[in-house]
Amino acid sequence: MIQGHGDDLYRYGNQVAINFSTNIFNHFDHSPLFSFLSKKLPLITSYPEPSPASLEQAIARQANVAPANIMVTNGATEAIYLIAQCFASRSHLILQPTFAEYADACRIHSAAPQDILALTPGDRFGSNDALWLCNPNNPTGTVVPYSDLHAVIVANPHTLFIIDQSYSNYALKPTLSPGEAVEAGNVLLLNSMTKDFGIPGLRLGYVTASEKLIAMLSRYRMPWSVNSLAISAGQFLVSHRSLYTIDAMALCRERARVSTLIQELGIATCPSDSNMLLCKLPNRTAAELKEFLMDRYSILIRDASNFHTLSPQHFRIAVQTPAENEKLIKALTEWTQQ
Repeated sequence: MIQGHGDDLYRYGNQVAINFSTNIFNHFDHSPLFSFLSKKLPLITSYPEPSPASLEQAIARQANVAPANIMVTNGATEAIYLIAQCFASRSHLILQPTFAEYADACRIHSAAPQDILALTPGDRFGSNDALWLCNPNNPTGTVVPYSDLHAVIVANPHTLFIIDQSYSNYALKPTLSPGEAVEAGNVLLLNSMTKDFGIPGLRLGYVTASEKLIAMLSRYRMPWSVNSLAISAGQFLVSHRSLYTIDAMALCRERARVSTLIQELGIATCPSDSNMLLCKLPNRTAAELKEFLMDRYSILIRDASNFHTLSPQHFRIAVQTPAENEKLIKALTEWTQQ
């Protein structure tokens, strides 16, 4: 899906005034990080740590787990591909619709994934199964109820659960803690510093799991996959987390308000538990709407038609500031009156 991701801001240069296509909160003040990194530029003249152990230790301290339970990767995407490679012999199940990289990674390593459309406490899976789910889910923004997810994990101790919690800080409903993932023994928990700190260009993610699973996964990691500046940035961010607060309550409240306004325009919206909102046009395509919004308003949305199981009418937004959201509603109002 290298050409199919939603945040295709790079295609438009400076033409985009408001970017609704990314799910990342992009209103942080990064000036302290920029100042810090400006003093770290000499690091690029030397090799980084073969594996980013110093950053893994920092994350482990904050998560209250052992360093052997953490594996830092070049974005959560690297972790996805390493997991698919490491566990290629398993039968892979993917809760759809969701992030396409799970299926792409499995197919690269000759593991043809199967789709599932729901997850319930009574589900039973095989001992050789690997179940992928995004929680909160991209593109729907929904969170699997904590009690349901916990019950399924406990009831299937020999099934491997790959749970991508990259957007957990954008939702109010509870998700698995690092300690719970470690204790379960059959969970690989993915987190994204990209999403938590608004730094998609640095590529930082990490996996939390039992020492046994991390050891298995680490055998497939390339040396130096995380560069020196990224490691330094990660250490700064972990130690300055208070500068990067995401007000999930305000975002969810604003998402609910925007959802109501969009529905009043005759555009369907799906239930969400986070900052994301999946919408469906009644007739014309998301591609047409995307072109209209860029041409008239320099607003970028996510054409969601390439998500498996979705239609050409689906698009996704992530709410921004109230003022920016009002500009989107104004633009959509003009679109619906054409």
